[in-house]
Amino acid sequence: MSDQEQPQGQGQQEIGSLSNSILMAFNLGVQFNQQTQGTKSVTEVTGELGHTIYTNLMQVYGENVQDDLLRSNTEYFLQIAMMGYIVPSICAFDEDFKNRLLQLIEMRAQKTEGQQAGGSKIITT
Repeated sequence: MSDQEQPQGQGQQEIGSLSNSILMAFNLGVQFNQQTQGTKSVTEVTGELGHTIYTNLMQVYGENVQDDLLRSNTEYFLQIAMMGYIVPSICAFDEDFKNRLLQLIEMRAQKTEGQQAGGSKIITT
């Protein structure tokens, strides 16, 4: 269904869901950084966050979505969460930077979604 064929508001709702999913993934990484005080290795954190994200997606979408799609979405949101884990350890907090970074991630996700015809899809909550 193209943007022109969607009922009014549906496209905006999907964009809002995408924004929320990206923000939740990023904040999950930030929260993990705060809990561990940035002392865990990236390798350890990747495994733990990946497991958390996959488990959450499985609980929400489980049997309604193929496992390959769950795994590709886990990978995507894990990359965003890892940015949330790493950024506070390497630079000072700046709200404008965070907002711009999340905006750029969302723009890329929308562009990627628009280019895919029946391929993998970003699932949102």
